[in-house]
Amino acid sequence: MMYQRLLPRVVVGGGGGYGVFRRLCAAAEETVSPSPPPVWRQQGDSLYWRISAVSDPRLPLGPVLEQWSLVEGRPVEKRDIQSIIKTLCRRHRFTQALELSMWMTDRRHLHLSAGDVAYRLGLICRVHGLDRAVAYFDGVPIQLRQHQSYGALLKCYANAKCVEEAEDLFEKIRGLGVSDSYTYNVMMKFYLQMGQVEKVHSMYQAMEQSGIALDIFTTDILVSVYTAAEDIEEIEKLLEKANSHGGLMSWHAYATIAKVFMKAGFQDKALQALQESEKLINRKNGKVAYGFLLSTYADLGMNSEVDRIWDVYKSKVPASACNTMYMCRMSVLLKMNDIVGAEKAYDEWESRHVNVDFRLINLLVDAYCKDGLMEKAEALIDDFIKKGRTPLANTWYKLAAGYFKDGQASKAVDLTKKALSSATNGWIPDLTNVLMSLNYFMDQKNVDGAEEMASILHNLVPLTRDVYHGLLKTYINAGKPVSDLLDRMKKDGIEADVETDRILAGESSRYTPLHNASH
Repeated sequence: MMYQRLLPRVVVGGGGGYGVFRRLCAAAEETVSPSPPPVWRQQGDSLYWRISAVSDPRLPLGPVLEQWSLVEGRPVEKRDIQSIIKTLCRRHRFTQALELSMWMTDRRHLHLSAGDVAYRLGLICRVHGLDRAVAYFDGVPIQLRQHQSYGALLKCYANAKCVEEAEDLFEKIRGLGVSDSYTYNVMMKFYLQMGQVEKVHSMYQAMEQSGIALDIFTTDILVSVYTAAEDIEEIEKLLEKANSHGGLMSWHAYATIAKVFMKAGFQDKALQALQESEKLINRKNGKVAYGFLLSTYADLGMNSEVDRIWDVYKSKVPASACNTMYMCRMSVLLKMNDIVGAEKAYDEWESRHVNVDFRLINLLVDAYCKDGLMEKAEALIDDFIKKGRTPLANTWYKLAAGYFKDGQASKAVDLTKKALSSATNGWIPDLTNVLMSLNYFMDQKNVDGAEEMASILHNLVPLTRDVYHGLLKTYINAGKPVSDLLDRMKKDGIEADVETDRILAGESSRYTPLHNASH
Protein backbone atom coordinates (compact mmCIF):
# COMPACT_ATOMS: atom_id res chain seq x y z
CA MET A 1 0.00 0.00 0.00
CA MET A 2 1.26 3.48 -0.94
CA TYR A 3 1.18 4.85 2.61
CA GLN A 4 2.06 1.62 4.41
CA ARG A 5 5.39 2.94 5.63
CA LEU A 6 3.66 5.83 7.37
CA LEU A 7 1.24 3.66 9.36
CA PRO A 8 1.85 3.32 13.12
CA ARG A 9 2.60 0.13 14.97
CA VAL A 10 -0.48 -0.78 17.01
CA VAL A 11 -0.31 -0.73 20.76
CA VAL A 12 -3.68 -1.54 22.28
CA GLY A 13 -4.40 0.82 25.15
CA GLY A 14 -1.11 2.67 24.65
CA GLY A 15 -1.10 6.06 26.32
CA GLY A 16 2.45 7.16 25.63
CA GLY A 17 4.42 10.08 26.91
CA TYR A 18 3.02 12.92 24.80
CA GLY A 19 -0.47 13.41 26.25
CA VAL A 20 -2.92 15.77 24.59
CA PHE A 21 -1.89 17.18 21.25
CA ARG A 22 -2.02 20.92 21.81
CA ARG A 23 -0.01 22.74 19.24
CA LEU A 24 0.90 21.52 15.81
CA CYS A 25 4.65 21.00 15.36
CA ALA A 26 6.54 24.19 16.25
CA ALA A 27 4.26 25.19 19.14
CA ALA A 28 3.54 21.74 20.55
CA GLU A 29 2.37 21.65 24.16
CA GLU A 30 2.19 17.91 24.93
CA THR A 31 2.15 17.06 28.61
CA VAL A 32 5.11 15.02 29.76
CA SER A 33 5.09 13.37 33.17
CA PRO A 34 7.77 14.56 35.61
CA SER A 35 11.05 12.69 35.12
CA PRO A 36 14.81 13.30 35.18
CA PRO A 37 16.22 15.44 32.36
CA PRO A 38 16.62 13.41 29.15
CA VAL A 39 20.04 12.08 28.27
CA TRP A 40 20.51 14.50 25.36
CA ARG A 41 20.34 17.43 27.79
CA GLN A 42 22.92 15.92 30.15
CA GLN A 43 25.70 14.92 27.79
CA GLY A 44 27.79 16.95 25.36
CA ASP A 45 28.21 14.09 22.87
CA SER A 46 24.61 13.09 22.31
CA LEU A 47 22.24 12.29 19.49
CA TYR A 48 20.66 15.69 20.01
CA TRP A 49 23.92 17.56 19.51
CA ARG A 50 24.85 15.50 16.47
CA ILE A 51 21.46 16.19 14.89
CA SER A 52 21.76 19.89 15.73
CA ALA A 53 25.10 19.95 13.92
CA VAL A 54 23.28 19.09 10.67
CA SER A 55 22.41 22.76 10.30
CA ASP A 56 21.00 22.56 6.77
CA PRO A 57 17.34 21.50 7.21
CA ARG A 58 17.36 20.01 3.71
CA LEU A 59 19.95 17.38 4.59
CA PRO A 60 18.78 13.91 5.68
CA LEU A 61 19.49 12.68 9.18
CA GLY A 62 19.92 9.04 8.08
CA PRO A 63 23.74 8.98 8.21
CA VAL A 64 23.76 10.49 11.71
CA LEU A 65 21.09 8.14 13.00
CA GLU A 66 22.71 5.01 11.53
CA GLN A 67 26.12 6.00 12.86
CA TRP A 68 24.68 6.44 16.33
CA SER A 69 22.51 3.34 16.33
CA LEU A 70 24.20 0.71 14.16
CA VAL A 71 27.89 1.63 14.09
CA GLU A 72 28.25 2.78 17.69
CA GLY A 73 25.37 0.73 19.08
CA ARG A 74 24.18 3.45 21.42
CA PRO A 75 20.78 3.20 23.10
CA VAL A 76 18.07 5.82 22.61
CA GLU A 77 15.09 6.42 24.86
CA LYS A 78 11.75 7.18 23.23
CA ARG A 79 11.26 10.30 25.30
CA ASP A 80 14.62 11.60 24.07
CA ILE A 81 13.54 11.14 20.46
CA GLN A 82 10.24 12.88 21.19
CA SER A 83 12.07 15.81 22.76
CA ILE A 84 14.41 16.12 19.79
CA ILE A 85 11.47 16.01 17.37
CA LYS A 86 9.80 18.89 19.22
CA THR A 87 13.04 20.88 19.20
CA LEU A 88 13.41 20.35 15.45
CA CYS A 89 9.85 21.58 14.96
CA ARG A 90 10.49 24.72 16.99
CA ARG A 91 13.38 25.38 14.61
CA HIS A 92 11.12 24.76 11.58
CA ARG A 93 13.10 21.68 10.57
CA PHE A 94 9.92 19.72 9.86
CA THR A 95 11.31 17.34 7.23
CA GLN A 96 14.03 16.19 9.59
CA ALA A 97 11.51 15.93 12.44
CA LEU A 98 9.32 13.63 10.32
CA GLU A 99 12.36 11.56 9.32
CA LEU A 100 13.26 11.12 12.99
CA SER A 101 9.66 10.17 13.81
CA MET A 102 9.74 7.48 11.12
CA TRP A 103 13.15 6.24 12.31
CA MET A 104 11.76 5.92 15.82
CA THR A 105 9.33 3.22 14.65
CA ASP A 106 10.92 1.80 11.49
CA ARG A 107 14.46 1.37 12.83
CA ARG A 108 14.13 1.50 16.61
CA HIS A 109 10.83 -0.44 16.64
CA LEU A 110 9.36 1.86 19.28
CA HIS A 111 5.57 1.83 19.48
CA LEU A 112 3.48 4.90 18.79
CA SER A 113 1.00 6.36 21.24
CA ALA A 114 -2.12 8.28 20.23
CA GLY A 115 -0.19 11.49 20.87
CA ASP A 116 2.67 10.33 18.64
CA VAL A 117 0.19 9.62 15.84
CA ALA A 118 -1.24 13.13 16.15
CA TYR A 119 2.20 14.68 16.10
CA ARG A 120 3.25 12.67 13.06
CA LEU A 121 0.02 13.59 11.28
CA GLY A 122 0.81 17.27 11.65
CA LEU A 123 4.34 16.71 10.34
CA ILE A 124 3.12 14.78 7.30
CA CYS A 125 0.74 17.62 6.49
CA ARG A 126 3.53 20.19 6.72
CA VAL A 127 6.04 18.19 4.70
CA HIS A 128 3.89 16.31 2.16
CA GLY A 129 0.60 18.19 2.14
CA LEU A 130 -2.99 17.69 3.23
CA ASP A 131 -3.79 14.73 0.96
CA ARG A 132 -0.97 12.65 2.40
CA ALA A 133 -2.03 13.57 5.92
CA VAL A 134 -5.62 12.49 5.24
CA ALA A 135 -4.39 9.22 3.72
CA TYR A 136 -2.25 8.61 6.81
CA PHE A 137 -5.18 9.28 9.13
CA ASP A 138 -7.37 6.86 7.16
CA GLY A 139 -4.80 4.13 7.76
CA VAL A 140 -4.46 4.72 11.49
CA PRO A 141 -5.89 1.75 13.49
CA ILE A 142 -9.10 2.47 15.41
CA GLN A 143 -7.33 1.99 18.74
CA LEU A 144 -5.12 5.01 18.04
CA ARG A 145 -7.80 7.27 16.57
CA GLN A 146 -8.32 9.20 19.75
CA HIS A 147 -9.09 12.85 20.33
CA GLN A 148 -5.44 13.82 19.69
CA SER A 149 -5.36 12.55 16.10
CA TYR A 150 -8.83 13.90 15.33
CA GLY A 151 -7.74 17.27 16.64
CA ALA A 152 -4.56 17.14 14.57
CA LEU A 153 -6.48 16.40 11.37
CA LEU A 154 -8.94 19.18 12.16
CA LYS A 155 -5.98 21.55 12.52
CA CYS A 156 -4.68 20.41 9.12
CA TYR A 157 -8.02 21.23 7.49
CA ALA A 158 -8.13 24.59 9.24
CA ASN A 159 -4.59 25.50 8.14
CA ALA A 160 -5.52 24.60 4.57
CA LYS A 161 -8.69 26.74 4.88
CA CYS A 162 -10.87 23.78 3.92
CA VAL A 163 -14.09 25.08 5.48
CA GLU A 164 -16.47 22.27 4.52
CA GLU A 165 -14.05 19.49 5.45
CA ALA A 166 -13.22 21.15 8.79
CA GLU A 167 -16.87 21.64 9.68
CA ASP A 168 -17.79 18.07 8.68
CA LEU A 169 -14.93 16.62 10.74
CA PHE A 170 -15.83 18.79 13.72
CA GLU A 171 -19.41 17.49 13.68
CA LYS A 172 -18.07 13.94 13.41
CA ILE A 173 -15.81 14.54 16.41
CA ARG A 174 -18.76 15.83 18.42
CA GLY A 175 -20.82 12.82 17.35
CA LEU A 176 -18.10 10.44 18.53
CA GLY A 177 -17.99 12.20 21.89
CA VAL A 178 -14.26 12.97 21.68
CA SER A 179 -14.48 16.74 21.33
CA ASP A 180 -12.54 18.82 23.83
CA SER A 181 -11.44 22.42 24.25
CA TYR A 182 -8.73 21.91 21.64
CA THR A 183 -11.16 21.06 18.84
CA TYR A 184 -13.38 24.02 19.74
CA ASN A 185 -10.35 26.31 19.87
CA VAL A 186 -9.22 25.17 16.42
CA MET A 187 -12.62 26.02 14.96
CA MET A 188 -12.90 29.32 16.80
CA LYS A 189 -9.46 30.43 15.66
CA PHE A 190 -10.26 29.20 12.13
CA TYR A 191 -13.42 31.31 11.99
CA LEU A 192 -11.60 34.29 13.47
CA GLN A 193 -8.93 34.10 10.76
CA MET A 194 -11.68 33.83 8.14
CA GLY A 195 -13.31 36.96 9.53
CA GLN A 196 -16.47 35.09 10.56
CA VAL A 197 -16.79 36.57 14.04
CA GLU A 198 -20.41 35.50 14.53
CA LYS A 199 -19.37 31.87 14.11
CA VAL A 200 -16.71 32.39 16.78
CA HIS A 201 -19.44 33.49 19.18
CA SER A 202 -21.67 30.55 18.16
CA MET A 203 -18.84 28.08 18.65
CA TYR A 204 -18.08 29.46 22.10
CA GLN A 205 -21.75 29.20 23.08
CA ALA A 206 -21.82 25.59 21.85
CA MET A 207 -18.68 24.90 23.87
CA GLU A 208 -20.31 26.23 27.04
CA GLN A 209 -23.53 24.30 26.38
CA SER A 210 -21.52 21.10 25.98
CA GLY A 211 -20.03 21.62 29.41
CA ILE A 212 -16.47 21.93 28.07
CA ALA A 213 -14.41 24.34 30.15
CA LEU A 214 -12.53 27.08 28.35
CA ASP A 215 -8.75 27.13 28.64
CA ILE A 216 -6.02 29.72 28.13
CA PHE A 217 -6.17 29.29 24.34
CA THR A 218 -9.92 29.90 24.37
CA THR A 219 -9.52 33.13 26.31
CA ASP A 220 -6.77 34.30 23.94
CA ILE A 221 -9.18 33.88 21.01
CA LEU A 222 -12.02 35.61 22.85
CA VAL A 223 -9.73 38.47 23.86
CA SER A 224 -8.83 38.94 20.19
CA VAL A 225 -12.53 39.11 19.27
CA TYR A 226 -13.61 41.42 22.10
CA THR A 227 -10.65 43.79 21.86
CA ALA A 228 -11.02 44.12 18.09
CA ALA A 229 -14.64 45.16 18.68
CA GLU A 230 -13.62 47.26 21.72
CA ASP A 231 -16.41 45.50 23.60
CA ILE A 232 -15.64 46.59 27.16
CA GLU A 233 -18.65 44.77 28.62
CA GLU A 234 -17.65 41.37 27.22
CA ILE A 235 -14.01 41.96 28.18
CA GLU A 236 -15.01 42.56 31.79
CA LYS A 237 -17.22 39.45 31.81
CA LEU A 238 -14.30 37.41 30.51
CA LEU A 239 -11.97 38.87 33.13
CA GLU A 240 -14.45 38.02 35.87
CA LYS A 241 -14.68 34.43 34.65
CA ALA A 242 -10.89 34.14 34.33
CA ASN A 243 -10.31 35.57 37.80
CA SER A 244 -12.73 33.10 39.37
CA HIS A 245 -11.02 30.08 37.81
CA GLY A 246 -7.35 31.08 37.51
CA GLY A 247 -4.80 30.11 34.90
CA LEU A 248 -7.01 31.20 32.01
CA MET A 249 -5.24 34.40 30.98
CA SER A 250 -1.89 34.85 29.28
CA TRP A 251 0.38 37.86 29.73
CA HIS A 252 -0.48 38.92 26.19
CA ALA A 253 -4.23 38.74 26.83
CA TYR A 254 -3.95 41.06 29.83
CA ALA A 255 -1.62 43.43 27.94
CA THR A 256 -3.97 43.56 24.95
CA ILE A 257 -6.93 44.28 27.20
CA ALA A 258 -4.91 47.04 28.85
CA LYS A 259 -4.54 48.74 25.48
CA VAL A 260 -8.31 48.73 24.99
CA PHE A 261 -8.96 50.07 28.49
CA MET A 262 -6.40 52.77 27.90
CA LYS A 263 -8.03 53.80 24.61
CA ALA A 264 -11.45 53.89 26.29
CA GLY A 265 -10.13 56.18 29.03
CA PHE A 266 -10.14 53.59 31.84
CA GLN A 267 -6.56 54.20 32.97
CA ASP A 268 -6.98 52.51 36.38
CA LYS A 269 -8.28 49.33 34.73
CA ALA A 270 -5.49 49.52 32.16
CA LEU A 271 -2.88 49.71 34.91
CA GLN A 272 -4.45 46.79 36.76
CA ALA A 273 -4.38 44.68 33.59
CA LEU A 274 -0.74 45.58 33.00
CA GLN A 275 0.13 44.56 36.55
CA GLU A 276 -1.58 41.20 36.02
CA SER A 277 0.26 40.81 32.73
CA GLU A 278 3.61 41.41 34.41
CA LYS A 279 2.92 38.66 36.96
CA LEU A 280 2.66 36.10 34.13
CA ILE A 281 5.95 36.92 32.43
CA ASN A 282 8.61 34.22 32.52
CA ARG A 283 12.05 33.69 31.00
CA LYS A 284 10.59 32.09 27.89
CA ASN A 285 8.34 34.99 26.92
CA GLY A 286 10.27 37.74 28.70
CA LYS A 287 11.79 39.50 25.73
CA VAL A 288 8.53 40.01 23.87
CA ALA A 289 6.46 40.61 26.99
CA TYR A 290 8.68 43.22 28.61
CA GLY A 291 9.06 44.97 25.26
CA PHE A 292 5.29 45.17 24.98
CA LEU A 293 5.00 46.60 28.49
CA LEU A 294 7.74 49.15 27.82
CA SER A 295 5.82 50.46 24.82
CA THR A 296 2.47 50.44 26.61
CA TYR A 297 3.71 52.34 29.66
CA ALA A 298 5.31 54.87 27.31
CA ASP A 299 1.91 55.35 25.62
CA LEU A 300 0.46 56.00 29.07
CA GLY A 301 3.17 58.61 29.68
CA MET A 302 4.38 56.76 32.77
CA ASN A 303 8.11 57.37 32.49
CA SER A 304 8.90 55.94 35.93
CA GLU A 305 7.18 52.66 35.03
CA VAL A 306 9.12 52.52 31.76
CA ASP A 307 12.37 52.73 33.74
CA ARG A 308 11.16 50.21 36.31
CA ILE A 309 10.15 47.65 33.66
CA TRP A 310 13.54 48.00 31.99
CA ASP A 311 15.34 47.36 35.27
CA VAL A 312 13.10 44.38 36.03
CA TYR A 313 13.73 42.96 32.58
CA LYS A 314 17.51 43.22 32.91
CA SER A 315 17.46 41.64 36.36
CA LYS A 316 15.18 38.73 35.46
CA VAL A 317 16.27 38.00 31.89
CA PRO A 318 19.92 39.13 31.85
CA ALA A 319 21.02 36.77 29.09
CA SER A 320 18.33 38.17 26.81
CA ALA A 321 19.34 41.82 27.12
CA CYS A 322 19.88 41.73 23.38
CA ASN A 323 20.02 44.18 20.51
CA THR A 324 16.27 43.95 19.89
CA MET A 325 15.43 44.90 23.47
CA TYR A 326 17.87 47.80 23.46
CA MET A 327 16.23 48.96 20.27
CA CYS A 328 12.86 48.73 21.99
CA ARG A 329 14.22 50.66 24.98
CA MET A 330 15.62 53.41 22.76
CA SER A 331 12.46 53.62 20.65
CA VAL A 332 10.35 54.05 23.77
CA LEU A 333 12.63 56.76 25.16
CA LEU A 334 12.62 58.63 21.85
CA LYS A 335 8.81 58.35 21.75
CA MET A 336 8.90 60.23 25.06
CA ASN A 337 11.31 62.80 23.52
CA ASP A 338 14.07 61.67 25.87
CA ILE A 339 17.11 61.84 23.61
CA VAL A 340 19.49 61.94 26.57
CA GLY A 341 17.98 58.69 27.90
CA ALA A 342 18.24 57.10 24.46
CA GLU A 343 21.90 58.11 24.26
CA LYS A 344 22.56 56.49 27.63
CA ALA A 345 20.83 53.32 26.49
CA TYR A 346 22.92 53.35 23.32
CA ASP A 347 26.14 53.77 25.31
CA GLU A 348 25.12 50.95 27.63
CA TRP A 349 24.38 48.68 24.66
CA GLU A 350 27.70 49.49 23.02
CA SER A 351 29.58 48.75 26.23
CA ARG A 352 27.92 45.31 26.54
CA HIS A 353 27.65 44.07 22.97
CA VAL A 354 30.27 43.22 20.40
CA ASN A 355 27.92 42.50 17.49
CA VAL A 356 27.09 45.59 15.48
CA ASP A 357 23.42 46.40 14.96
CA PHE A 358 22.89 49.40 12.71
CA ARG A 359 19.24 49.64 13.70
CA LEU A 360 20.37 51.25 16.94
CA ILE A 361 22.62 53.85 15.36
CA ASN A 362 19.86 54.57 12.82
CA LEU A 363 17.43 55.30 15.65
CA LEU A 364 19.72 57.99 17.02
CA VAL A 365 20.54 59.36 13.58
CA ASP A 366 16.81 59.68 12.89
CA ALA A 367 16.24 61.44 16.20
CA TYR A 368 19.14 63.85 15.69
CA CYS A 369 18.02 64.68 12.15
CA LYS A 370 14.43 65.23 13.29
CA ASP A 371 15.65 67.83 15.81
CA GLY A 372 18.18 69.40 13.42
CA LEU A 373 21.16 68.11 15.42
CA MET A 374 23.20 67.40 12.31
CA GLU A 375 26.60 67.76 13.96
CA LYS A 376 25.68 65.10 16.54
CA ALA A 377 24.41 62.82 13.79
CA GLU A 378 27.63 63.13 11.82
CA ALA A 379 29.76 62.72 14.96
CA LEU A 380 27.93 59.50 15.82
CA ILE A 381 28.59 58.06 12.36
CA ASP A 382 32.21 59.24 12.37
CA ASP A 383 32.75 57.52 15.72
CA PHE A 384 31.31 54.33 14.24
CA ILE A 385 33.71 54.54 11.30
CA LYS A 386 36.72 55.17 13.58
CA LYS A 387 35.91 51.88 15.32
CA GLY A 388 36.40 50.06 12.03
CA ARG A 389 32.73 49.75 11.16
CA THR A 390 31.11 50.60 7.85
CA PRO A 391 27.71 52.33 7.95
CA LEU A 392 24.93 50.79 5.92
CA ALA A 393 23.40 52.52 2.93
CA ASN A 394 20.24 53.44 4.81
CA THR A 395 22.32 55.15 7.52
CA TRP A 396 23.74 57.54 4.91
CA TYR A 397 20.25 57.90 3.42
CA LYS A 398 18.81 58.95 6.79
CA LEU A 399 21.62 61.46 7.24
CA ALA A 400 20.90 62.84 3.76
CA ALA A 401 17.23 63.29 4.68
CA GLY A 402 18.32 65.27 7.73
CA TYR A 403 20.41 67.62 5.61
CA PHE A 404 17.55 68.13 3.17
CA LYS A 405 15.36 69.10 6.13
CA ASP A 406 18.13 71.37 7.41
CA GLY A 407 18.27 73.21 4.07
CA GLN A 408 21.73 71.92 3.10
CA ALA A 409 20.69 70.47 -0.26
CA SER A 410 24.17 70.13 -1.79
CA LYS A 411 25.43 68.01 1.09
CA ALA A 412 22.18 66.02 1.12
CA VAL A 413 22.53 65.21 -2.59
CA ASP A 414 26.10 63.97 -2.11
CA LEU A 415 25.03 61.76 0.78
CA THR A 416 22.09 60.40 -1.22
CA LYS A 417 24.50 59.35 -3.99
CA LYS A 418 26.80 57.83 -1.39
CA ALA A 419 23.91 55.84 0.06
CA LEU A 420 22.77 54.51 -3.31
CA SER A 421 26.32 53.66 -4.38
CA SER A 422 27.04 51.70 -1.19
CA ALA A 423 23.77 49.73 -1.19
CA THR A 424 23.99 45.95 -0.84
CA ASN A 425 21.80 43.01 0.14
CA GLY A 426 18.80 44.10 -1.89
CA TRP A 427 18.18 47.36 -0.06
CA ILE A 428 15.36 49.27 -1.76
CA PRO A 429 15.24 52.95 -0.82
CA ASP A 430 12.15 55.11 -0.71
CA LEU A 431 12.45 57.75 -3.41
CA THR A 432 12.03 60.87 -1.27
CA ASN A 433 15.71 61.79 -1.24
CA VAL A 434 16.13 60.88 -4.92
CA LEU A 435 13.26 63.11 -6.04
CA MET A 436 14.52 65.98 -3.88
CA SER A 437 17.96 65.48 -5.43
CA LEU A 438 16.45 65.65 -8.93
CA ASN A 439 14.69 68.89 -7.97
CA TYR A 440 18.06 70.23 -6.87
CA PHE A 441 19.64 69.24 -10.20
CA MET A 442 16.72 70.84 -12.04
CA ASP A 443 17.29 74.14 -10.25
CA GLN A 444 21.00 73.85 -11.05
CA LYS A 445 20.25 72.89 -14.69
CA ASN A 446 22.62 69.98 -14.07
CA VAL A 447 21.63 67.22 -16.52
CA ASP A 448 24.80 65.20 -15.92
CA GLY A 449 24.20 65.16 -12.17
CA ALA A 450 20.58 64.09 -12.62
CA GLU A 451 21.56 61.32 -15.02
CA GLU A 452 24.26 60.10 -12.65
CA MET A 453 21.71 59.93 -9.83
CA ALA A 454 19.26 58.01 -12.05
CA SER A 455 21.98 55.62 -13.21
CA ILE A 456 23.03 54.76 -9.65
CA LEU A 457 19.39 54.27 -8.67
CA HIS A 458 18.78 52.04 -11.71
CA ASN A 459 21.38 49.60 -10.36
CA LEU A 460 19.03 49.00 -7.43
CA VAL A 461 15.49 49.36 -8.76
CA PRO A 462 13.69 50.14 -12.04
CA LEU A 463 13.17 53.85 -12.61
CA THR A 464 9.66 55.02 -11.82
CA ARG A 465 7.45 57.58 -13.55
CA ASP A 466 8.31 60.16 -10.89
CA VAL A 467 12.03 59.71 -11.49
CA TYR A 468 11.60 60.09 -15.26
CA HIS A 469 9.51 63.20 -14.70
CA GLY A 470 12.30 64.61 -12.53
CA LEU A 471 14.76 63.94 -15.33
CA LEU A 472 12.42 65.56 -17.89
CA LYS A 473 12.14 68.71 -15.78
CA THR A 474 15.93 68.91 -15.51
CA TYR A 475 16.39 68.47 -19.27
CA ILE A 476 13.75 71.09 -20.04
CA ASN A 477 15.11 73.59 -17.51
CA ALA A 478 18.58 73.11 -18.98
CA GLY A 479 17.24 73.53 -22.54
CA LYS A 480 18.26 70.00 -23.59
CA PRO A 481 16.41 67.81 -26.15
CA VAL A 482 14.23 65.15 -24.55
CA SER A 483 13.43 62.74 -27.39
CA ASP A 484 16.03 60.14 -26.35
CA LEU A 485 14.89 60.34 -22.74
CA LEU A 486 11.28 59.80 -23.79
CA ASP A 487 12.34 56.74 -25.79
CA ARG A 488 14.07 55.32 -22.70
CA MET A 489 10.98 56.01 -20.66
CA LYS A 490 8.78 54.17 -23.17
CA LYS A 491 11.18 51.19 -23.33
CA ASP A 492 10.86 50.90 -19.56
CA GLY A 493 7.13 50.45 -20.02
CA ILE A 494 6.15 53.93 -18.83
CA GLU A 495 3.80 55.65 -21.26
CA ALA A 496 3.38 59.42 -21.27
CA ASP A 497 0.41 60.64 -19.25
CA VAL A 498 -1.27 63.97 -18.58
CA GLU A 499 1.47 64.98 -16.14
CA THR A 500 4.10 64.17 -18.78
CA ASP A 501 2.35 66.40 -21.29
CA ARG A 502 2.07 69.17 -18.71
CA ILE A 503 5.81 69.02 -18.05
CA LEU A 504 6.47 69.10 -21.78
CA ALA A 505 4.06 71.93 -22.52
CA GLY A 506 6.88 74.42 -23.05
CA GLU A 507 8.86 71.99 -25.20
CA SER A 508 6.54 71.69 -28.26
CA SER A 509 9.16 72.95 -30.71
CA ARG A 510 11.35 69.90 -30.06
CA TYR A 511 8.72 67.31 -29.08
CA THR A 512 5.43 66.04 -30.44
CA PRO A 513 3.25 64.79 -27.54
CA LEU A 514 2.79 61.03 -27.42
CA HIS A 515 -0.92 61.52 -26.72
CA ASN A 516 -3.27 62.23 -29.61
CA ALA A 517 -4.44 65.73 -30.53
CA SER A 518 -7.54 65.45 -28.35
CA HIS A 519 -5.27 65.81 -25.32
